[in-house]
Amino acid sequence: MSTKTSEPPILLLIDIQHGLVEGPAAWGPRSTPDFTKNVAHLLQVWRSKSWPVLHVYHDATEPDNPISSKYPETFAPHSSAAPLEGEPTFIKHVGSPFVATELPTVIKGYGDRRIVVVGMDGSECINNTTRHGADLGYRIVVVGDACASYGMADWATGKQRDAEETHHAAMGMLKSYAHVTSAENLMKTLGYEE
Repeated sequence: MSTKTSEPPILLLIDIQHGLVEGPAAWGPRSTPDFTKNVAHLLQVWRSKSWPVLHVYHDATEPDNPISSKYPETFAPHSSAAPLEGEPTFIKHVGSPFVATELPTVIKGYGDRRIVVVGMDGSECINNTTRHGADLGYRIVVVGDACASYGMADWATGKQRDAEETHHAAMGMLKSYAHVTSAENLMKTLGYEE
């Protein structure tokens, strides 16, 4: 993970909301069993060092989507990643948080730093965020085991792909846009031996 600056990276948490992390049974199981533990650990490190932490929440516009502010319980931040007072939060209505939010302005205010992306769903908003961020020139690091996905149907066969298979494919797709790593390797890179 190369860097042009010694400034610590920004931790960008995407859609870590109760209704996504603890999705409805109809979505099937979530990938990444240690997802919430890894996110909480990264947050603890960033906060202990007073490094920048930014939270993004998805407010779905579809009428029955549980990830809508119309449903406060499922829209709420998940307990593993609830923002502290003073940590900026952003609301988005599309896959990328760089559209129609103040996020780019806030990031610019921190100077030239890497952006470490964690959150939900790896095959959707994490992919959108990473690709759009890379296209905008940000240096993105995705922590694969601090992201999670749900399964999906294969477009050609209709066969259901399980959550882990979907997640591994989603993280693999990002390798040409970002550095994809694990929480443990990220900590070593930042000088924290676990």
